[in-house]
Amino acid sequence: MKKVLLLVAMGAFLFSCGKDACGCLEEQESLLKEMKEAGTDADKLKELGEKADALKEDCKDFKEEDFKDCK
Repeated sequence: MKKVLLLVAMGAFLFSCGKDACGCLEEQESLLKEMKEAGTDADKLKELGEKADALKEDCKDFKEEDFKDCK
């Protein structure tokens, strides 16, 4: 029973700390939408650019095939 609880706790910890491929894809799509809506607002585009850079760093370990199962 202790092993089962440990596995559940570890799984919850991993999912709460990191992103999965589909989460990265959803965030990328959301950022693109926000960038289109920002138009020519330089301050907003700069802020979104910083978010995009951070997201790129968070999602750098995923490969193209990781995104195939996302909907």
